[in-house]
Amino acid sequence: MTTDDIAKRRRAEKIAYAINSIEGVPVSDEVKKLSDQWVYGKITVKQIKKELTKKYKSAV
Repeated sequence: MTTDDIAKRRRAEKIAYAINSIEGVPVSDEVKKLSDQWVYGKITVKQIKKELTKKYKSAV
């Protein structure tokens, strides 16, 4: 993962957070933690979805 890749992902993350803010939907600490791992290439978006689906399905 290059510094340019990380910068692009960080920008994408900030845009996603801004959209959530505009919509009035707070970003949870867990999502922030997972997205930070994605920024650095430690996990994929697919893995984030899997983790969040698992968490919220078990909460129902």
